[in-house]
Amino acid sequence: MKTLTAEDREAGLLLNFTGDGKGKTSAALGTVLRALGWGWRVAVLQFLKGERPTGEREFFQRYFPEVLFESRGLGRTIRPGDHEGEARRAWTRAAELLRDFDGDLLVLDELNVALGHGFLEPEEVLPALRGRRKALNVIITGRYAPAELLAQSDLVSEIGAVKHPYRQGVSARKGLDY
Repeated sequence: MKTLTAEDREAGLLLNFTGDGKGKTSAALGTVLRALGWGWRVAVLQFLKGERPTGEREFFQRYFPEVLFESRGLGRTIRPGDHEGEARRAWTRAAELLRDFDGDLLVLDELNVALGHGFLEPEEVLPALRGRRKALNVIITGRYAPAELLAQSDLVSEIGAVKHPYRQGVSARKGLDY
């Protein structure tokens, strides 16, 4: 096992919240709240979320306008549209943030899904993650996390579905799901 230097112990971490259960974005946003409590500078970039109003977007715009919060994409991938093109545009923005964001925490919400659907390839994403500013912490969320990304992550939490009202025909609810 490699012995870590003091600099290694202070380096930003790569966290990955994945799995087929509900709560991956919620876990990331909970971490955002914790970071904001300590005065960290935070950015959130949502892949595939679209412009549908969400409680998290409303919250940050209203109470924490200093948080860079952007949603890209067309929403659910079962809907028609150029999902790959939107994911690529979101990745261009993510790569800019990985390189230039002078903050403490960057959330790349649903990046795993963009990778899992083949809209992006791990070979283009991994070098940018490795090349990020040394102190930048990154959280990636979404199901379908590729093995190469999990191997590079410092923390992986797999959130499993045990029971979900959607399976009983209950639609997503404002305030609980979006």
